[in-house]
Amino acid sequence: MKLLYLEDVYKTWNDILVIGKTIERGNKKFHIVGMTLGDEAELYIIEPYNEPKNDSNRKKGVRNQRKLLKENTGSEGSKDSYLQCSEFCLGNQRLQVRSGSGGSLKYSTENYEAIKLFFDMLRGGWVIPEWLKNEEWNNLQLVTLSIADVQKLPEYSSEMPIVIKHSPSFSHYIVEKTITLNVGKSCSFSFVDNYGDKVQCYINNVVLIDVWKDTEEKFSDPRYAERFSEEQIQEMKNRHYEMLEQSCPKGMCYIGIEYECSKDLSLQFYSKDFLKSVPETQKGSAVLSFMRLKPDKETGTHNLPLKGCVIQTAVSPDTSKMPAELFLYLVKEDEWEENV
Repeated sequence: MKLLYLEDVYKTWNDILVIGKTIERGNKKFHIVGMTLGDEAELYIIEPYNEPKNDSNRKKGVRNQRKLLKENTGSEGSKDSYLQCSEFCLGNQRLQVRSGSGGSLKYSTENYEAIKLFFDMLRGGWVIPEWLKNEEWNNLQLVTLSIADVQKLPEYSSEMPIVIKHSPSFSHYIVEKTITLNVGKSCSFSFVDNYGDKVQCYINNVVLIDVWKDTEEKFSDPRYAERFSEEQIQEMKNRHYEMLEQSCPKGMCYIGIEYECSKDLSLQFYSKDFLKSVPETQKGSAVLSFMRLKPDKETGTHNLPLKGCVIQTAVSPDTSKMPAELFLYLVKEDEWEENV
């Protein structure tokens, strides 16, 4: 460790608010520690943490993308987390969540910033609840939520009601249905969902997406010039292009799918080649996570909601056919409010 690191740890807050509220949901307990105000306002919650399964406990053999996707699909932990929240209301004071981060406290014996936060909260009057005092740090994670547009921390008393708005979430269900996609052509197929119902799907169109062209058009938007300098825009472009080159080299394309479903589901397709491949560490992974296709129309040819999916496997611009799979579908769960 370098002494330079201690300068950040030693920083003092402009203000601290202790909340100290425990929430019980199902068989799990969560604890809202409090808030700090520094360069921005942040709210802290201690949550249960389940260590991901160790590789030694997983099935042996080549760990290709199919196996990894199956291992990482259907985890309930993230759905329970307060990282999914969009708003906290303390009495009549509304706090909009701008972003959040979370991580296990397992290694926080070396994270002096987290330890200092707990010490500062204790000095501010935080009382650690009995159920939490002897809990192993390996079983806990600290969630930090950045709160938007706060110049002064809100008032709070233990009698004050807290209302938490949870953002919509998605449940994942694996299908693994083989399908051949033909560029410029439509097709239909069906599958049985987790309720045992037959779901009819219609692929209206399969298109090639020039992601480099789309990226160039994005950074040419006048709204960027209103918010950033030319140097900043160029820096963002260079960083984006560097990542893009790793996943979809210039001259290559992605495949986009416009589809309808007889149920309100979101479909996720992958190429057969991708599912068989062994993952490689690449900078382009960040780009893959955010590619979306939004159709120009609200409804398709069967008068059902028209949706889009991007198969993020680079293909040549003369590609006409792709062996693929409907790997999984997602069911959106509505946002909901929790009264504490």
